[in-house]
Amino acid sequence: MHFFNANLASTFGIEESIFLQNLYFLLKGRLLAENVDSNLIVSITMSRTRIREFQEYFSYAVIRRITKNLLDLNIIETVQKNKRVSNSLTYSFTLKGWILMMALEKKCDRKIFNKSIVNFNNTLLSECTEHLLKIAEDLSKLTDVLLISTELDAKLADIIIEYRNLIEKNRTIEKIKGEVDSEVSFFDSLNFDIQNQVEEIISENSIFKKRVEKSFSTAKNFYNKVVLPTIEKYGYLKVLKALKKCVEEFLPSNSPVANFYTNLTKLNV
Repeated sequence: MHFFNANLASTFGIEESIFLQNLYFLLKGRLLAENVDSNLIVSITMSRTRIREFQEYFSYAVIRRITKNLLDLNIIETVQKNKRVSNSLTYSFTLKGWILMMALEKKCDRKIFNKSIVNFNNTLLSECTEHLLKIAEDLSKLTDVLLISTELDAKLADIIIEYRNLIEKNRTIEKIKGEVDSEVSFFDSLNFDIQNQVEEIISENSIFKKRVEKSFSTAKNFYNKVVLPTIEKYGYLKVLKALKKCVEEFLPSNSPVANFYTNLTKLNV
């Protein structure tokens, strides 16, 4: 559904706001249709003529200026694959762009969005979109676009790390399931005991626990998505030792996922 946000217009410019909201309408539709590439990037390619047809109130010069401004703000990304034979650009949102636009949607539309992703055939896409919507929901309480953008810039490094880790860990789980049946059975036999140990370690630091629950809803989800895939590679004793060290030294400014992997890597250097 199209929407207009006056706060967005006053912050980034009315032309940029119109362009962004039109682009969000198109890309959100493609996301809901699960039209993504192997890296879960949702994009749309439009020629200069198509752009003008879709936004006839903007000249080519204005579109170039808007695009440059939004690129500088790290809200969109563009690619021109073959400049010699094509006048088309491929547009996509950055993670910052997706979260910003999700946060500015009406709460009722965000709820509908959230319900829609449950029916995705692509489980990984569903989980990653849910992760972004959760961040957007928290940021939507700020209401002011500039504050949301500033907060996103401050947290962007952690958001990117957690998002990429979520993708990689899900892919690792699928690889293990597809290639190492005996190991999967081994994990199943130990799963309950190790999961309990992980939850006990997490509960030792209330700040760490809150950060885990904010990103993954429950400690169990953190275990399944982050911890479990590392056990096959490093062994559960090293994994538990790395997690315990991570929890003991955790600071509010840290990322639970990044710190866990940093400690795990140090143990295996």
